[in-house]
Amino acid sequence: MKGRFTTKNFKLALLNIAVLAMSFVSTGCERKELWLRTNGIEFSIAIYDIRLELLWGVDWESQWQYEWDESLFGNIGYSEPDWIRAIIYNHDMENDTRTPHISRNFAKKGGRVNLNGGSWYDMLFYNSDTEYILFNQDANLTNYVATTRSANFQAYTRGAIKAQEFIEDIPTYTEYNQPDELFGTFLENMLVSEDPEDYEIEYDANGQKTYVYNVNAELRPYSFIYLVQVMVINNTDSLGYRVKAGKGMTMTGLAGGVELYSRKTWSNVVSITTEDVKPIQRNKSLRVQEGEVIQGDIFAARLLTWGLPSIEPLREATRGVTEVNSPNYLGVGIITRSGASLNLTYDITDQMHEHPAGGVITVVIDAAKIDDKYMDQPVSPTGGGGFNASVEQWSNEYEASVTI
Repeated sequence: MKGRFTTKNFKLALLNIAVLAMSFVSTGCERKELWLRTNGIEFSIAIYDIRLELLWGVDWESQWQYEWDESLFGNIGYSEPDWIRAIIYNHDMENDTRTPHISRNFAKKGGRVNLNGGSWYDMLFYNSDTEYILFNQDANLTNYVATTRSANFQAYTRGAIKAQEFIEDIPTYTEYNQPDELFGTFLENMLVSEDPEDYEIEYDANGQKTYVYNVNAELRPYSFIYLVQVMVINNTDSLGYRVKAGKGMTMTGLAGGVELYSRKTWSNVVSITTEDVKPIQRNKSLRVQEGEVIQGDIFAARLLTWGLPSIEPLREATRGVTEVNSPNYLGVGIITRSGASLNLTYDITDQMHEHPAGGVITVVIDAAKIDDKYMDQPVSPTGGGGFNASVEQWSNEYEASVTI
């Protein structure tokens, strides 16, 4: 079972790699102690709290208005990984080439590998307790990527009807599965020192001296969490609630994978769908445009993504608003009071560019503007997510403006 992070914090793993060394004593003269053991590279995992505000912005909690019960819905933030994979390469500095050295899984508390003093290494670490992620290393050991499987259908959006006009230019995306939570780091050109001055000295219970060489590296997120909240205003009339529940969400304009060495996301653009929409919460005071507070209902979902295409999300998060050519749309599936399924489309490009490393995305449905015929029609055989391919030609899709 995975460890649990607090709602307000996610944790980055700090990797401590220790080279254990024995003293060397030569008969007949006094020599400087050098380490001789070549089988004593030990690392352990320590967990440090990092505020989500550093990743999502200081105001994410004030933006987030859905009451997320972690005992019912699971963690809202990241979970501590259980297993770490270490992939270590010998690095030939003269020819700038890599050869495999060792690849092993370790429990989060650490383990031991064999390295040689005076040698250069590259080291890739990531959590190996994933289910949906596909990893691939190229033959030259110059590229290591992570992605997920394609769902083998496309999110069709062309020709959709929107509230006041016809949509002709929304792109079509291939659907991919959500990634797992993935953390990692890549350490390049690491020299294992032979100088005992670079080591700390420890003693065991028998007084045996050991030299310890420390290297620290943070395991930072490769995959990013978006918390999507859908506010429904003007949701009651003389016959009761117009929107009964959310049914699914699809987010488009996302990267299809990530390059683990550089942390840069892929340039190919995909969509991700979740059917795990949390129950609608009724009659809440919701802050909408320009801080206005209005009574309404709200439902939400949590999506894991690789982020926006062709960027390094963590670096972009420190720069302010990100500029990416691909637009982002959110498809929201709803169920009306008659039981009919309806799909609505929202342009969330600006919000996504403001949150390149995850965060809160908000859209507002004005239920009073939904045609009454959808309140009274029989149940339709549509799918769940806003861009689900089972929706026949998108005859029941609207696109609406976003109110924040």
